[in-house]
Amino acid sequence: MKTLNIFYFSGTGNTRYIAEMLGEKLGWLYESSLFDITETANYSREITSADCIMLAYPIYGSAPPIPMRSFIDYYSSLFHGKKVMVVATQYFFSGDGAGYVASLLEKYGAEIVAAEHFNMPNNLSDMKILSVRNGSKLDRRLAKTEKRADAFVGRIERAKPVFRGCNAFSQFIGYFSQRLWWMTGEERKRKKLKIEPSRCIGCGLCAKCCPVGNIVMKDGKPTPLGSCVLCYRCVNLCPEKAIRLFGKRPPKAQYKGINKSDR
Repeated sequence: MKTLNIFYFSGTGNTRYIAEMLGEKLGWLYESSLFDITETANYSREITSADCIMLAYPIYGSAPPIPMRSFIDYYSSLFHGKKVMVVATQYFFSGDGAGYVASLLEKYGAEIVAAEHFNMPNNLSDMKILSVRNGSKLDRRLAKTEKRADAFVGRIERAKPVFRGCNAFSQFIGYFSQRLWWMTGEERKRKKLKIEPSRCIGCGLCAKCCPVGNIVMKDGKPTPLGSCVLCYRCVNLCPEKAIRLFGKRPPKAQYKGINKSDR
């Protein structure tokens, strides 16, 4: 059987959830393996040996997150001649969330064999304008996500894959509606992570869970280094709700992620 190696970045579990789902649903065609791109120093062998690759990531302002961009840049020479599926997760709309990466990979000589967007639950828990849902309140959205996953796999089976976000109109919308302003201020956003001293108990969980080591413990207190990748993992895991990123105050309710055992 052909092999599919799935490389993903996931801050709060949404992208990992869809990556696992697609790997299972594509089991009739591929033997799949999942790899978290933040967990090892070198994936050269896993890239070159696979018959097909899937890149899965969340979208921030119509742009892939910094860890995925760094991953693609680091391994750019290995994508030449590789078949690649691109999967982007989003809350609502990104324009060319998958198309942006697809275009980049094509410049490196990759063959894009499918590209799709999947709407997932909100994890920006410190943003008042966006509601946070957990447990059974996720059922309706996740049912729609699985339906789209079935359609995605079905089109591959019929040799008519989807290429979401890859046309000129989607690229125009993605760039001018979101990515232009997002990328312009991205470095400034990376320094916005705040930890409220009055709430923090110094447990160190945020430092342990940060996928890029942006938080370190100093004198028993967590200290952000200004290199946040905006994944919201620490905001949603802090037991004292002491961390905020884009909001003016820490969250009242945190996103708990998707419990696969309940699905």
